[in-house]
Amino acid sequence: MDKKSKGTLNFYTIKSNFNEILFKLCKKILNSNLKIYVNFEKEETKSSVDKFLWTKEKNNFLPHKVDGEKITNRDNIILFCGSTKNRSFLSGFNSLVVSPCVSIRTFDSFKKYLIFSYTKDNLFNHKLSDKLTKKGFTLSWYDECSPFKWKKIS
Repeated sequence: MDKKSKGTLNFYTIKSNFNEILFKLCKKILNSNLKIYVNFEKEETKSSVDKFLWTKEKNNFLPHKVDGEKITNRDNIILFCGSTKNRSFLSGFNSLVVSPCVSIRTFDSFKKYLIFSYTKDNLFNHKLSDKLTKKGFTLSWYDECSPFKWKKIS
């Protein structure tokens, strides 16, 4: 990250199911020893994804925790619901994955954000990109051109 940058914002417009994308991303996270929070808009969505991550593979599971459970230094992935405002986050967790439908107003709690939106929602545009770049963020924008294949837009 550039020394003058406030943080890195990676926007992803997706066509695939977010749960499937998150599952693949979380597998990479576990293999790299990074630590992330994953933000959901609704409690029901968080609970559904929680179950999905535990049961997706028949003979395996993807370890993670849900906010409110006891977190240890061995935990790498924490799911939570709601705003990042006035919420304390554990040190060592430098990245936030923002699921589709979540509205995020500030980018001051993490060094890196991975922000997902479905293509049909058409949420990302150059006006937003210019505004965030002027505020000092390093910005990348990716479009899912085919399932799990990304094309960098800017």
